[in-house]
Amino acid sequence: MGKAITVGNSPVAPGRPPNAIELARALGDSSELPDKQLADTPALIAAEQDMLLKCESALENLRFAFWAAGKALQVVRDARLYRAQFTTFEEYTQTRWDITPQYAGKLIRTWRVAESLFLARPGGDLETIVSKRLGYAQAWALVPLVEAHSVKAATYLYLALLKAKGAQVTAALVQGAVEALPKEAMAHQKRTEEAVAAYLAALEGEGTGQSAIDPVKTVRALTKASKSFNAAALKAAMEHSPEKTRQAVRTLIETLSETTGIEVIIAPESEPQDAGAPAGAASGAGASEDAAAAA
Repeated sequence: MGKAITVGNSPVAPGRPPNAIELARALGDSSELPDKQLADTPALIAAEQDMLLKCESALENLRFAFWAAGKALQVVRDARLYRAQFTTFEEYTQTRWDITPQYAGKLIRTWRVAESLFLARPGGDLETIVSKRLGYAQAWALVPLVEAHSVKAATYLYLALLKAKGAQVTAALVQGAVEALPKEAMAHQKRTEEAVAAYLAALEGEGTGQSAIDPVKTVRALTKASKSFNAAALKAAMEHSPEKTRQAVRTLIETLSETTGIEVIIAPESEPQDAGAPAGAASGAGASEDAAAAA
């Protein structure tokens, strides 16, 4: 069994078991686990302090596990260390560890940026926040930037977010910042910090007094809408509520035309046919107009 993962070669604290099995066993027998508060005091008594230490040791081990697992899986895959017992790496991960090839691939793609951040020494509270906040979800949100540019670019971005937002950083916030980062700012620390500040200002609507509008989410929403509003969907909407559908489409077209600079001319709606007019007369008039247009 391997030792518990630590950062920066720091020693395992006294009382912290050295491997995963001992971490679980240290929490006690399943029939003896506490299901309520042990002492009626604001401060933890000695037994509770010891219990909290053991619980957080197990959770801390889990926080760093994805980094170590991804790195280990890459070594096994690239060096073909599975070949003595398995034909393929995919067979190895599924049979030996019950991990799908897709998840194994994600772990492998994530570990480099996780290692860069866990081993970074930004100083002050940032170092503590990285060790306490960075998890798989946030690291995975950085992967597109790693693969589009570099680990360095992703590291600068995450540290810039921590500097601005501290422990309030979430995976969704990381994803948005990655998508909003200009190419010219990638891997430049100062430019990245400026770009992150601009992104957060837009997100929070600073200085406007208005509710925040996230441009990244807006682009995603428009892209999704363009795929959803096909002919069949609009036809169904027209059948359900023709007047409301026409008005909604007209408003959307006018707004898009005004803001994007794409000129759209909306033809006036045709007048309803007079119920008292002979059918032949109406069709004849239409035929005459068609003929005149053809001429």
